[in-house]
Amino acid sequence: MKNRMQDLDFEQAVAFDSVKDYEFTRKAAQRFREVVSLDSFEEEDADVIFHYLYKEMELVSFGDHLKRYIYERAGLEEPFGEVTTEIYRDIVMDSFKETYTPRSMTPTTTKLSSLVNNWLNQASVKRETVFLLGYGLRMEVEDVSDFLTRVLREQDFDFHNPDEVIYWYTLRNHQPYHEAEVLKEEYKNMAPREKKQGVVYGSSPELETEEELKEYLGWLKSGYEDPLSEQSQAFQEFMTLYEKAREIIAAMYQTDEEEKEKPRIWTSEDITPSDVEKVICSGIPINSMGNLKKMSASILSRHFSQKRFSRQRITNILNHKFPVERFDLITLEFFIISQEMDEEDPFTRYHEFLVRIQEILKNCGMGEIYIVNPYECFILMCLLTDCPLAVFSEIWEKSYEEQEE
Repeated sequence: MKNRMQDLDFEQAVAFDSVKDYEFTRKAAQRFREVVSLDSFEEEDADVIFHYLYKEMELVSFGDHLKRYIYERAGLEEPFGEVTTEIYRDIVMDSFKETYTPRSMTPTTTKLSSLVNNWLNQASVKRETVFLLGYGLRMEVEDVSDFLTRVLREQDFDFHNPDEVIYWYTLRNHQPYHEAEVLKEEYKNMAPREKKQGVVYGSSPELETEEELKEYLGWLKSGYEDPLSEQSQAFQEFMTLYEKAREIIAAMYQTDEEEKEKPRIWTSEDITPSDVEKVICSGIPINSMGNLKKMSASILSRHFSQKRFSRQRITNILNHKFPVERFDLITLEFFIISQEMDEEDPFTRYHEFLVRIQEILKNCGMGEIYIVNPYECFILMCLLTDCPLAVFSEIWEKSYEEQEE
């Protein structure tokens, strides 16, 4: 396996002996290659992956990403690990004062210094904080997108949300937060506009002027659903994957030894969210009520951002009570690939997954697979084993057993 590490698609031209402390992606890519190159990986894959996730993988917080961004933007010369939080805090505070950016988008009595300290030490923050930092630190709109998709692991700017459309427009044009506030106030008093015949905006509307921006905002206020919006696209992609997963599970049931004795033909329509949970979450123990044990009982709860593909989560997505997240799409595509390509060479399976999921995430405005994200790293490592779904389940199971010990 060692001879093929150059084919893993992450930072292929990197000279890893020169990786610096703040280069999170390159460090994660280096460790990924090292782990899947171990002689023990093929024979003890689940143990090796679990050990890496729990004992060795660096959990990179929002605060770490923010510090790195400031470090590079400010051109600090000290080694990254030696720069104190106080230095970062002072840089952020000075920038907020220079740009006349408020300390919050909503009324607060908390001092700016306290808020900045929190941002620099938080595992995660709300989307609004990223937008506020965009103004306060004079970020390029692409940098804000990067924080939303790669760091928060959420959707990019939501062009179905008028506030986020305004943030995108003003940040792209390097306007201060005050201009965004003015536009938000104008939107409140704006009259709805009729949609132009044949106009479909899609995920990246061309809004070059303020007049075009206001026309688009008026269209949004009319309540139109754009069939090409990222919000709609994510749900459509989810449903496509979900239906495929149901077909695969129905086929599994049809060939199950116990089911063979019953005069029944399973179809995808027979497969419920409970069935999907039972198959994908088979490694997670169940409590006396028949529900998955709490995520907090797993020692990998922080690594996996408190998410499991439970029947409750699936039902809430189907009923539009939860938004579709990258976690959902990645999990479903992983399951499908693991079953459709179970006889394929692990590298072939791995590459096919990357091709498919990168396109799906791009269509949904969610950014590409990010090796620094523990769950995504976990999925990729599983795909390089002989039995991805079995390894996936075994690691989930181990994460609960370890907590109990």
